Amino acid sequence: MSGAAHPTLAFIGCGRITRALVQGLVGAGHPAHLLRGVSRSGAGALALSREFGITAVDGSAGAVRGADVVVLAVHPHQTPEALAALSGLLGPEQTLLSLVASWRTEAVAAPLPGVPVVRAVPNVGVAVRAGATVFSAGPHTDASRLRAVEQLFAPLGETLTVAEELLETVSAVSGAGPALVAHFARSLAGAGVAQGLDERTAAVLAAHAVRSTGALLAQDAVTVDAVIDSVASPGGMTEAALRVLDADEVPAAARRAVDAAVRLSMGRLARA
Repeated sequence: MSGAAHPTLAFIGCGRITRALVQGLVGAGHPAHLLRGVSRSGAGALALSREFGITAVDGSAGAVRGADVVVLAVHPHQTPEALAALSGLLGPEQTLLSLVASWRTEAVAAPLPGVPVVRAVPNVGVAVRAGATVFSAGPHTDASRLRAVEQLFAPLGETLTVAEELLETVSAVSGAGPALVAHFARSLAGAGVAQGLDERTAAVLAAHAVRSTGALLAQDAVTVDAVIDSVASPGGMTEAALRVLDADEVPAAARRAVDAAVRLSMGRLARA
């Protein structure tokens, strides 16, 4: 990977997470002409080209030629075909960044001898530069290479590194997390409507409750308990609401939701 301030990225697959990454990178000042995209039908790459100005390329060979980082962002079942198309095209000076769920780095690296491989789990918050991206180093990836990839994603939010065996859990908590939180926000807004708020007001209040809570929790010294304690007075309305959530086993439901996501991912991993 070159030491350029703005590396050239080639996206293999132009779905939702690629769009989020492109939006975040361009918004953070990464030159759009240094971003390339290729998709199976071509429609996804063209859409990103129209919206953000990236270069839409017809095939993998043209996309990865001269690219510093090749981002593999396809569905798990499309991965063998995508890797076959990349075989022989990449060199040790490039980095293959795999976003593919349920595919370990060893499996991704097998048809790409000598190519450094990193696996990452971003979430859609990268689109507004408030996401989290978690990395794990794979074959042929040393500390400096991993650091360079992390720095590339740093403008998009938080970056963390974990052991690869934890990435299925990361996918459930962080990758799926925005959808789980949005699900609760919808329920919170719906409860407001049931008590007489109009839909728009209820939606705005729920959204800002999520936004402000996230901003508070992002502060280093602030814990979840501290946020709860700052709102819930003994015997007050917030405490009454929290008792209902506990009685209805919302924490247990969250654990079951994450467990279901992890089990699905692990099942796919076993078949990859």
